Amino acid sequence: MSDEQLFRWRPEVDPDELDVSTLVMTLGAFIDAGHAQHLLRQSLLSELAHRELGGFTLDEILDHRDSRPPIVFDENHFEGYQAPEITLYEMTDELEQHFLLLDGPEPALRWEGLAESIEKIVKATDVRLSIVTQAIPMAAPHTRPVQVTKWASRPELILGEESPFGRIQMPASFPAMLSQRLAEHGHDVLGLAAHVPHYLADLDYPDAARALVEAIRKTTGLALPSHALAMAAGVVRAQITSQVDNSEELSAMIHNLEEQYDSQNGRQEIESKHVVLPSADDIGAEAEAFLRSMDDDQKSAPDDDRDEDSGDRTSGGPDADAASDQEEPGGAKRSSEDSSEQGPGHDDGESGETGPYRPRHGDDSWNS
Repeated sequence: MSDEQLFRWRPEVDPDELDVSTLVMTLGAFIDAGHAQHLLRQSLLSELAHRELGGFTLDEILDHRDSRPPIVFDENHFEGYQAPEITLYEMTDELEQHFLLLDGPEPALRWEGLAESIEKIVKATDVRLSIVTQAIPMAAPHTRPVQVTKWASRPELILGEESPFGRIQMPASFPAMLSQRLAEHGHDVLGLAAHVPHYLADLDYPDAARALVEAIRKTTGLALPSHALAMAAGVVRAQITSQVDNSEELSAMIHNLEEQYDSQNGRQEIESKHVVLPSADDIGAEAEAFLRSMDDDQKSAPDDDRDEDSGDRTSGGPDADAASDQEEPGGAKRSSEDSSEQGPGHDDGESGETGPYRPRHGDDSWNS
């Protein structure tokens, strides 16, 4: 079978008609600490409207003996076998925005062919950002917020982010190899790695999935649900607390992890708040210039003119509105200061942290 035939679109799907900008991938890897990927895909597929767009032929790319799917033996017969799938979905978030979800187990065979097929999907749907989600075990306590390390195909995508890792050689996973191949073809890729307490790596840890959801929200502006994950996380935390309270050894371990976590984050917070302040001479010069300009305005303007100007400013007359506001297509207004300082990637949402990778819905400012 050729690489082009590895993926098949459903007959009713026209990729050119899809209005998406983001591809989220929950493809398995050699580790899924805290089952974060599983919990993330479960949350998205159970709480958001979606439709299947197509899938890959798993017999060509999966070693069934290496990752055996489950089957049920019921008294005198077998039942319940479900063939594993790598499926592409169109998802609709809580604000009716669309994005893609590629979900399934990590393939064992034909990595290059599968990567080429996914690259063609990205091009066919005009996806601007592909997000790889993962979770890794770390020396972190469950009593502190889950940290998410970001990595990207271009440093510009994660400006201001600090990684706790240096240069590491490790066994490759398909998502890692796919990220490199997409980057080589000029596609933006963002990786999100949630830090899971190492002592919980083999258990369900919904807080890690919640952290991934929040990171995707901030990056893309997608309105993703997290209510079910929040409830599940509360239950899990209560169970962990009960076990820790009954074990002095566990309590001591958690306390040491808390001190380490607080120390590291305290240093990062101090470093992030370091700013360069102007000198006393600079401040004095600015103040003198401002006072001189005030004196010059008062000497040059007659009293009547000043009164009229004051009245216009107070009442917000049409001249003031025209000077301060610029009319944009669609009737929206913004101040001249905003129009000169805000670039195409500016976000004026409530969080102030989301990036430019939002579903388009008519806004092609990113392409200007």
